[in-house]
Amino acid sequence: MRFRYKIYVIVFTVLIMFIGLGTFSLISPSIEFKEDKKVVSNSKKENKVSKVDKSDNDVNKQIEELVTGYLNAKQKVDLEGIAAYVNDISKIDEKRLVAEAEYIEEYRNIECTIKKAEDGAYRVYVYYEVKIYDIDTLVPSLIALYVTPDNDSGYKIYLGSLSSSAQKKINELDGSDEVKAMTESVQKKLEEIISTNSDVKKFYEKLEATDASREATDDNTDIDKEAKTSK
Repeated sequence: MRFRYKIYVIVFTVLIMFIGLGTFSLISPSIEFKEDKKVVSNSKKENKVSKVDKSDNDVNKQIEELVTGYLNAKQKVDLEGIAAYVNDISKIDEKRLVAEAEYIEEYRNIECTIKKAEDGAYRVYVYYEVKIYDIDTLVPSLIALYVTPDNDSGYKIYLGSLSSSAQKKINELDGSDEVKAMTESVQKKLEEIISTNSDVKKFYEKLEATDASREATDDNTDIDKEAKTSK
């Protein structure tokens, strides 16, 4: 039977693309955006704090440095470091970071496709390749993040509730032909690697088994703070 890798989809009214090693080994894109029409979104408040005119190149550079710093801090399980890159460190699950650090040696070839959202916020599609311990072949992944301005004229990865208008804009961006093509390209590349590389295939099979066991064990717990979907 042909081995099928998982394409994890995290729901927050609209869908976030998440292609890669699965929720057990990679969690950075597992960011839950929950619509709360009764409360003004924190992202709205942050976006109005500081509106400094910047060139697109300056913005892109800042966001690229933000994403790279975040991924590197995550790989090192550096919560203090991660706190500098996200708006709410309480949304990060340390247990998951530790579990992933056992597999992920390094994030390489990080590339950001940055799209304007609303009120100075950005939707960032991050392609990177993961170096897994004891496996030479790099594994491609694609995640989607939401980045908002902070008080210091910089940016942070936003974890929290979004307004309906912000979610609508993200939905439009995620459903664009460009993003669909990007997703399909990474899916194809990942599938080819798994089908031709026995080491990667064995790793995924082990990961699948671990995920299934973990889901059964944690079925009634709430430790997936970064990826938990409200029902």
